[in-house]
Amino acid sequence: MITTTVQRWLGAFALLVCIFSVSPVLVIVLESFTATDYITFPPQGYSFKWYLEFAKRSEFIDSAIVSLVVALVSCLISTLIGTLVAIAIDRKTFFGKSFIQALFMSPLSLPGLIFGLALLQFLAGNGLPRNIYTLTIAHIVLTTPFAIRFISVSMLGIDPNVEKAAKSLGANGLRTFWHVTLPLIRPGIAASLVFIFILSFDEVAASLFISSPNAMTLPVRIFVYIDQNYDPLVTSVSSLLVLAAAIALSIIEKTVGMGRLFGLK
Repeated sequence: MITTTVQRWLGAFALLVCIFSVSPVLVIVLESFTATDYITFPPQGYSFKWYLEFAKRSEFIDSAIVSLVVALVSCLISTLIGTLVAIAIDRKTFFGKSFIQALFMSPLSLPGLIFGLALLQFLAGNGLPRNIYTLTIAHIVLTTPFAIRFISVSMLGIDPNVEKAAKSLGANGLRTFWHVTLPLIRPGIAASLVFIFILSFDEVAASLFISSPNAMTLPVRIFVYIDQNYDPLVTSVSSLLVLAAAIALSIIEKTVGMGRLFGLK
């Protein structure tokens, strides 16, 4: 009886925490439908005018395209690198394995602002331009550790004897990977692609330092815009980003599972 009561109180407390955490996001989403020219809550009337305004602003559309391109290339390359590194770390034994693992995971311990500032100094010191290529490289470096994490979680569910059985039947390493390992880790790869795409699309800390007028991501564009303006246009753009993140998390939950990803299952 006591245990049941405690569980109910813990459940109620967890629900309150979730409501408290999500409430600011819901306020932003509701505010994006306001019919007024200024931000106020609750909204004084509802309209899609600010979503239509977003579609008319060429600078926001251009930044959205830059973010899409950078995020798409980053998720593909990071997942490819992450898959190779995860398989090597999980299945192979070689000299410097711990060092390689620590090297690839090191961006997780470095704040994005510090990384962006260091990269800006490197580019300026070597006379290199700030463009969509340097943005993409920066995002790949920042997101590869997450790809390694996703693929490593998927590798934990594979019995090594399955791969050994394939090799014992005459399959070489490439055929074993293509026909045995790859199908088994496919959920992790799918989750990695989706998660890294949205992570790269929303990245602002490092992008703030290496963006340029000709290559500016959407989050940086929002940051620059609210420095001079603060109208409901920002809330409509933010709501679209929230929607994209929600869709990405739903796909991850359906494929690999959030609990399994963070070692809770």
